[in-house]
Amino acid sequence: MLRTALALSTLAFALAAAGTVAAASPQFNYILHCQGCHLADGAATPGTIPPLIGTGRFLAVDGGREFLVRVPGVSLSIIPDDELAELMNWMLYRFSADDMPVDFEPYTAEEVVRYRQEPLVEVEAVRVGLFGAYEDAPEDQGQQ
Repeated sequence: MLRTALALSTLAFALAAAGTVAAASPQFNYILHCQGCHLADGAATPGTIPPLIGTGRFLAVDGGREFLVRVPGVSLSIIPDDELAELMNWMLYRFSADDMPVDFEPYTAEEVVRYRQEPLVEVEAVRVGLFGAYEDAPEDQGQQ
């Protein structure tokens, strides 16, 4: 899996340098930038990286929408804002469609620009603050 990610990364940089790459698809961006830690199926890396499965629940709590973009792996990524918005929407529908509010509004590039300007430092503390004792909070699978 790591070898594949490295090969895709090398290919992407080579094509970008040649000026032949248009915007990457959300799935391609996931494979290239996220799958190494969150795995192909959005599962957790036990003890360190939480699953993407169930993250739609964050959209139901005040501040949760911002949280999902402000985690360091998202806010500090090299993915352009418009592609990051598409990736966030793709990941939510792919890994957490059953957990999303029925009135979910897809992320926009403008929204991503705002949220990623303040990356989180204390991710776990913010996550716990969002859910408190909320019984349906995503399982504690490590820090994001």
